[in-house]
Amino acid sequence: MLEDNPDFNLIDESFPHLGKKLKLFWGHPEFVALMDDLQHDKTRGQRKGFPIDILLALNSLDSEHSHAFPKLARKTDVWDL
Repeated sequence: MLEDNPDFNLIDESFPHLGKKLKLFWGHPEFVALMDDLQHDKTRGQRKGFPIDILLALNSLDSEHSHAFPKLARKTDVWDL
């Protein structure tokens, strides 16, 4: 379960509103969209950003989600499109 994941717990403790979204979207296509929003600044520098430990935990969860749900993984190779 996601609650047993130390990366999730770190994020949930620091940003409980994100923890709720991660738990809600885990295993669904919305998880991928949420990760894109969290990991890429689309505000042209208006957003402060996450501390490095949170950013690394998000990256780890993103990778774990891709492995657990390969059909939902984003395409990273232009030849896969």
